[in-house]
Amino acid sequence: MHHGFDPAALETFAEYYSQHNIWLQDEARHDEGQVVVSSRLFPDGNVKKTEYWGDWLRPQEIFYSAAAVVEKRMNRSVNVTVVRSERAGPYSDAELALMRELMPHLQAGIALHRRLHQLQVLSGAAVEALECIPSGVILLDGGGQVIHATRRALKMLDGSRALSCVAGQPLSCLRAADDALLQKLIHHACGAGTGNRIQADAHGSMRLNRGDLSHLQLLLTPLPARSLPFGVSGAAAVFLSDASNRLHDLSAALRRVYRMTEAEARLTEALVGGSTLQEYADARQLSINTVRTQIKAAAAKAGVSRQSDLIRLVLTGPAALAPPR
Repeated sequence: MHHGFDPAALETFAEYYSQHNIWLQDEARHDEGQVVVSSRLFPDGNVKKTEYWGDWLRPQEIFYSAAAVVEKRMNRSVNVTVVRSERAGPYSDAELALMRELMPHLQAGIALHRRLHQLQVLSGAAVEALECIPSGVILLDGGGQVIHATRRALKMLDGSRALSCVAGQPLSCLRAADDALLQKLIHHACGAGTGNRIQADAHGSMRLNRGDLSHLQLLLTPLPARSLPFGVSGAAAVFLSDASNRLHDLSAALRRVYRMTEAEARLTEALVGGSTLQEYADARQLSINTVRTQIKAAAAKAGVSRQSDLIRLVLTGPAALAPPR
């Protein structure tokens, strides 16, 4: 942030002269929470002998500076600096006292900015984490309005005649009978999420016909109640699953996560998709003994011994997560 500077001069400062700032030669003199003046950082009598003066300070008519060192962390410093010409004279004790008086407020502002930045980073990371799970996710506020939908959820609904999902509008079904049940489930989930209902009937599920012989399964669950000053909060989550959609390249994930061979991963993926060992053996023209040997090896690499445990682990473990885009 700056005021009163030529943008072109600031570009040259960032590119070169910031590395030759005569007032930053001794970092130890910049103590956090203190106000420092240029005259104590570098002798005034030597300023005009420097490249910094001749090429940058003089064109900007700058000779004196005073800086409030708001914060220092490792090799980074947050300063609020004021500068003026030689004819304006050095900063007076009264002016420096005013900067010291402002110091706690500047520090509070920087701390708030850092906290907001951390929340933005956390929020962005949480949203991207939602994109990794196999289900589509829709977040609702206390009134049942959509506040966020993952890309996977929107893709599931693309071209669908089952569900209307628009940010800032209530989540709704296009068919009246389905919508009546959905609104009841939303009412229960959002009510529990905002602390207005008991939890017994807060969770609910329903199946929707998408109109193309496929179905969407919806699971609604309340989110922990939060009291927020601006009235916007997540009260419920809707998880969407589509039985007609196969998982992403599961075979590659199985090889990466559990170190399965290509044959073991391909077999495991087929079993997760509903095939039996015999069906897979017939399709691949393999003996049933070969297939049994492969599934036994795959299960061992995943840390289980039974085929059913392997399928459960694959569906609930890290291999089911979408790879980073």
